[in-house]
Amino acid sequence: MIEKPYDVFISYATEDEAYTKKVVDSLKSLGLKVWFAPVTLEVGDRLLDSIHAGLFASKCGLIILSSKYMSKSWTKHELDVLHRQHIESNKRLFLLWYGVNKNQIDKWNPALSGIVALKSSMSIPLIAKKIANVMSQNAPIRGVTPSYENPQFRFLQGRGELLANSDTGGAFNIFEAAEFPDKDFPLYIYGRLYSKKDIIIEIAKIIVYQSYNSYNLSSERRDRMVRLCKDYGFDTEDPNFDPAFMG
Repeated sequence: MIEKPYDVFISYATEDEAYTKKVVDSLKSLGLKVWFAPVTLEVGDRLLDSIHAGLFASKCGLIILSSKYMSKSWTKHELDVLHRQHIESNKRLFLLWYGVNKNQIDKWNPALSGIVALKSSMSIPLIAKKIANVMSQNAPIRGVTPSYENPQFRFLQGRGELLANSDTGGAFNIFEAAEFPDKDFPLYIYGRLYSKKDIIIEIAKIIVYQSYNSYNLSSERRDRMVRLCKDYGFDTEDPNFDPAFMG
């Protein structure tokens, strides 16, 4: 059997992204590998192809079922795929009712009412723990890779540093990299070339999702990063700006 690279595929409405990200962070803190559009899509990916790949590359699906989710055609497509996999391939499907009740679910899609659901009235850590327990078959110990073992992720999230060219090179974080002169690009990071625009896109995500460590980003530097993002067409101060689909 081919091992699937992700434990959980997250299906959600964009309007629910702030809540969903908290769920994702809690799942990841418990060692689960999560397919979540804002952190999984790469620059230049074809959205439809990438999401289909994520659906089939995940062991289970988690649907953040809200009134916004029920009003969209795109989320209905994801739900149809996940529900079909649940029926035909016995793929586990988790439902998280986010501000909705059974009557609303029954009216929208009666087929879902038979699936025992998690509810947003529960704490997010408890929701994540219940999912992790099911995925690990209630194993008493789950091996979780500490974040410091993934320096690329920490760098791209604004939480860590890389060394330049060798293990004795000078350390730099992503905010410093954004102000490197053009001659220093592209940067080669863990098997991939990053243009200056690629780095700016990652910074726009960091600012919007507030994933950085504050000691890496002073208020003065943050203002410079916001201006730099705007120079590249990414207005992180616009409430309608959605970094999940950039590129």
